[in-house]
Amino acid sequence: RNSEFRVFETQYQDSVDKVSEAINLSINNKLNTAMTFSAMYTSRFRTQEQWPNVTLPDFGYQAKGQLEVARGIALSFNPIITNTTRDGWEAYATESAYTIIGEEMLTNRSCDTCRVVEDGIFRKTDGVAIDDPGYSTESRYPRHMVPVWQIYPIEQNWKAVMFNLHSEINRQRALDDMLQYKVPTITGLLHLVQHVEMDPSSILFYPVFNHFHESRFFQEVVGSISIVFTWADILRSVLPGYIKGLIVVLEKSVAGGANSQSFTYRICGEQAALLGEGDLHDPRFDSYEHQVIANVAQDAQDLGIVDYLVTYRIRIYPSLTFQNQYLTVRPLAMTLTVVAMFVLTCAIFLLYDYLVDARQNKVVKFAQRSGRIVDSLFPSGVRERLFSHAEHLRNEILTDDNNTCPGSGGDNISSIPSKKNPAHHIKQFLKGSFHKSAAEHEKNEGCMKNSPPIADLFHNTTIMFADIVTFTEWSSKHSPEDVFYLLETLFLEFDKVAERLGVFKLGTIGDCYVAVVGVPDARKDHAVVLAKFAEECRCKTNRILSELIDELGPSVGKLSMRFGLHSGSVTAGVLRGLKSRFELFGDTINTASRMESTGAPNMIQVSEETATILKNEGFESWLRPREDLVYAKGKGFLQTYWLEINKDNSSFDNQLDDRKLSFVHKLYSGSLGMDDEIENDNSNRICTKNHNRSDFEQGNGDSILINTESQAAMSRCGSSSSSVFVDPSER
Repeated sequence: RNSEFRVFETQYQDSVDKVSEAINLSINNKLNTAMTFSAMYTSRFRTQEQWPNVTLPDFGYQAKGQLEVARGIALSFNPIITNTTRDGWEAYATESAYTIIGEEMLTNRSCDTCRVVEDGIFRKTDGVAIDDPGYSTESRYPRHMVPVWQIYPIEQNWKAVMFNLHSEINRQRALDDMLQYKVPTITGLLHLVQHVEMDPSSILFYPVFNHFHESRFFQEVVGSISIVFTWADILRSVLPGYIKGLIVVLEKSVAGGANSQSFTYRICGEQAALLGEGDLHDPRFDSYEHQVIANVAQDAQDLGIVDYLVTYRIRIYPSLTFQNQYLTVRPLAMTLTVVAMFVLTCAIFLLYDYLVDARQNKVVKFAQRSGRIVDSLFPSGVRERLFSHAEHLRNEILTDDNNTCPGSGGDNISSIPSKKNPAHHIKQFLKGSFHKSAAEHEKNEGCMKNSPPIADLFHNTTIMFADIVTFTEWSSKHSPEDVFYLLETLFLEFDKVAERLGVFKLGTIGDCYVAVVGVPDARKDHAVVLAKFAEECRCKTNRILSELIDELGPSVGKLSMRFGLHSGSVTAGVLRGLKSRFELFGDTINTASRMESTGAPNMIQVSEETATILKNEGFESWLRPREDLVYAKGKGFLQTYWLEINKDNSSFDNQLDDRKLSFVHKLYSGSLGMDDEIENDNSNRICTKNHNRSDFEQGNGDSILINTESQAAMSRCGSSSSSVFVDPSER
C-alpha cells in the first residue's frame, strides 16, 4: 500500500509539473507572438508621420503561423484613435479596405443591418451595432477609441472590423492599464459571442509603440496587438493519455480583490473539460493543492500599484478518479495476473514467430528457386508483362459476379504493373494453377483472346547456335549422369560469360546452345558482343573438354563445338497457355542454325550480314572469307566467313586450307541430302535431323581428320588438347 501511495504522489507531482510548465510556456508564447507583431509595425512605420493610418501588407499570411504558435483563435492590430484623428483615420480605412484580405466582406454590405468599413467606428449596445460616440465615461481615457483594423482569420471575424474594443468594460480596463503603464495586459474571463456554450476566454493586449527606445516611458502607445485565446486550449494536450482526473481551478483576480471569477476544469489525458463555474474540487485533496500564477505584466515590480491589472491563479488538485488509478485493493493479484498474461503472450508470440519464420524461410527458398527459373526463361521486361497478364487472369477467375474479361474493353493488360509478390505469380505460372477446371480454362481462353499478345519486333539482333559435334554418338555410350554432367559443366561456363557480357540465353535444344543479343534490350553493338561471346565460349569448350578427360574418359577429348552467327530481325514474345515459353521467330533463326550446321568443328562461322556489321564496327581483322560457298536450304549458296578474334600470327595459321572443309561440306551434302539436311521445329529452332553414317563408314571405315582449321582454332585459345577428330557421319 505504501508503494502505491508513493507511485500516486509521484505521478501527481509529475502531472502538476507538466501542467505548470504548459501554462507558463503558453503565456510566454502568446507574449512573444504579440511582441513580434508589435515590433513589425513599429519597425515598418517608425520613420513615417502617419500614425494611426497604417496597414501591414500580407498581414494574414504572417499572422497564420504566429497564431498557431500562440495557440490562439484570433490575432488583430488595433490602432489608438482619438476624436482629433478619427475623421482622417475613417477616411483612410474606407480607402484602404480594398487592399486587405476579405475586402469584399468589408466593402460590400451583405444585409441591411450589416456594417461595412465606410460606416465608421462602432460599438454595441444591447447587442445592436451603433456609431461610436467617441466617449467612454468609465474609462481613464474616455476619448480614446481602439477599433479592430487588421484581423486573422478574417473569414470568421470580419464583422469585428471597426468595432471599438475600448467600449466594452472588460476590454476597457485591460486597455486602460496598457495605455497607462505601457505594458502587456490581459482581460478577465470572457464569454465570446462565437461560443454557444461557456468556454472561458481572455484577450492579451500588447502595446504598439511609435518608435523603439530602451525605456517605455519615452515611447508613445499608438496601437495594440490582441490575441484571443481560450483557457481550455492551454490545458489540452498537456498530459499523457493514461493520466485521468486531474482538477484545475482557474481563478481571476484583480488588484484590490474586486470582481473575482473562477472556473473548474478536469483534465483526462489530452482532453480538458469544463466542469462549471466556481471552485468544484474535492476538499479531501486540499493538502495536495499546487498553485501557478499567470501574470503577463513582466515588469510589474516597476509599476507600483496597478488599478485593474488582472492576474490568474491556477490551483491544481488530484481527484478520486486520479487516485484510484494507483491505489488498488489487490495489487499482488493484479501483478500476478499481468505477469501470467505477459508470460503467456511471450510464449504465444515465440511460437507464432517460430512458425512464421519457418514458413517464411520456405517461401523465400521457393521464391528464390522459382525466381531463378523464370529469370532464365524470360527477359525482365517480358516477365513484368507476363505477371500483369497472369494477375488479371487470376482476378477474373476469382470474380464470380460476371463473365467479362479485364481486357475486353480494349485495355492493354500487359501494361498494368502487378503489385503482388512475384514468387506467387511464378508458383501459379509454373504449376498451371490458373487452369483448374474446364469452365475456368474456357474463361482464361476468352481473356487471352481479348487481350493483346505479349510480343515485339526486334530489328537489330544477332543469333548464335552452338552445337557439340559427335555428341549423339558419345552420349549413347555414356550414362545419363555423365551426359548431363558434361552439358551442365560446359553450359554453366557459357552462362557465366553470357551474364558478364549481357548476352540473353534463349535456351538449349539438346546439346545445342542458343543465345541472342539485341533481345530484349536493343544494343547497337549486338554483333560485336555476340562475336566475343562465341569466341570465349569456343575457348572455354576446348579447356573444359580437356579437363574432363580424367573424369569422363578419353572419348570426351574427341568432342568439339561448331558455332554459327547470323544478324537480322526477329519476332520475340511469349506463347501464352499451358507451359508458356519465351520464343523467337523469323528467318534470322533459320539462317543462324544453318551457319552452325554448315560450319566446321571448333570454328565460328558467321553470315555475310554479321560480317558486314563487324566490318562497319571496325573489326574486319576478325574475319576471314570462307573459300567455298555454303549451301543453305531455302537460301541457296551463301558467302560466309570464319571468325578468328585471337590470331597468333604464327606460320601454322597460314597453312589453313579451306579446300579440306569444302571437301567435307560436299561429303555432308552428298550423304545427308539437301532435302532433309535441316529440319524446322514448331518454334523455328533448328536441329540436325539426319544422323546416317553408312555412306562414310562403308568406305575404308576411317574418320576424316580435320586437323588444320580445328588445330589452328584451338591454338588461338591456348588449348593443350590434341587434334579434334570429327566423325563425318555426325551431321
